[in-house]
Amino acid sequence: MKQQFKMKEITQKTGVSKSTIQYYLSLGLLPKPVRTSKNMAYYPALYLEIVPVIKYLKENMHLPLGTIKQLIVDIGFEKVSIENALHYYETFLSPLGYGENAVICNREELQGRLGLEWDEICELENSELLMPVADGLYSPADALAVNAYKKLKERGISFSDVKKLTRIIKKLTHEAHELYHENAKGLTHKEEQEFSNVMKREFKIILNYLINQYLLSIYKEESK
Repeated sequence: MKQQFKMKEITQKTGVSKSTIQYYLSLGLLPKPVRTSKNMAYYPALYLEIVPVIKYLKENMHLPLGTIKQLIVDIGFEKVSIENALHYYETFLSPLGYGENAVICNREELQGRLGLEWDEICELENSELLMPVADGLYSPADALAVNAYKKLKERGISFSDVKKLTRIIKKLTHEAHELYHENAKGLTHKEEQEFSNVMKREFKIILNYLINQYLLSIYKEESK
């Protein structure tokens, strides 16, 4: 059986108050405790790993709890560490412009912000064009994507039209991932993280460049 602690032990070992830990728990930032009675619960040893990460990201990175939750949910409770959290943030969130004002919103807030009908959001999710951070919860990246789909739809490009491109995107992603593994053999954990950051950043630049160049080439051909 994995080691567990009482709340008093958790607060003593982490230096974080009981009310703060309970608040993190209510937000889904921590795994649920094991309750043995109405007034007694035992908390996983993972709390001793996760709570300091939350504290570090808040105090040193000034990240909002919504962004921290996405980090933890995507990384997984078992793998959360300051190193992994920073790597995930720099690789997947920071390039998208996440900052202190980044928030996780619910379905009603997403609808109100972007003016889409609920059936349209469902269509995006069912088509795997929208993959929320959790059921009914949407990150700033989700909102940016939904807004882009909306603008395209206003120009006559339907969600199903965009869906046709996903096969190409998935294939490209898998091939880039295979290329990563072929070239990451023998690297240390830190070197792997640095390498994945470089690949993602540079491939993004190259992809945007080539799309623009190919579109320019098509435009020139059509203009002849």
